[in-house]
Amino acid sequence: MAEFVSDKGYSEFSDLSLAEKVRRGDNEAFGVLSNRYGGLIRSIAERYSAAGLDRNDFSQEGLLGLLWACKAFDSEKNASFKNFASICINRRFLSLVRKDMSKKAIPKEKLLSIEDLEISDENTLNPEILMLQKEQAEDFDKLLKSRLSPLEQKVLRLYLSGMTYSDISKKLSVSLKSVDNALQRIRKKLT
Repeated sequence: MAEFVSDKGYSEFSDLSLAEKVRRGDNEAFGVLSNRYGGLIRSIAERYSAAGLDRNDFSQEGLLGLLWACKAFDSEKNASFKNFASICINRRFLSLVRKDMSKKAIPKEKLLSIEDLEISDENTLNPEILMLQKEQAEDFDKLLKSRLSPLEQKVLRLYLSGMTYSDISKKLSVSLKSVDNALQRIRKKLT
């Protein structure tokens, strides 16, 4: 991340005062604030990874998140600017990763042509049966959401997709024991 230099003595100002100056269009105030929050941006960026994205992408998104925090922060909400900025930066990173993931194409070897499909049961094309199956899937999804915590839902989906405890642990950045405990709780809640 680039270091910004200011000669207005802004280093003595609080984050909130600098954010107010940024809101009024003071670029030097944003430079000082960017220097202060550079470490935070880098530490948050380390938690995210996406193929094809480099550190500069995350640095830019982090700075945009910080700028948004300056423009949207409301000091009357009794929250610290640092916490609010952290949330804004996190959200920018999440958006960047989601956007990158949505661009991923399905490999050709995973695609099937309609001619390759064997239809053994004529009921599979029956719209009524398809609708009932869709409703059952939606009901099951509602059941999972009502009984399982967000972590348990993620663990279950990854486990059902064929991932190992170790893979789930790495993907969710939790311990193996947390994955095992979540699966044990899921079994109890769904039986």
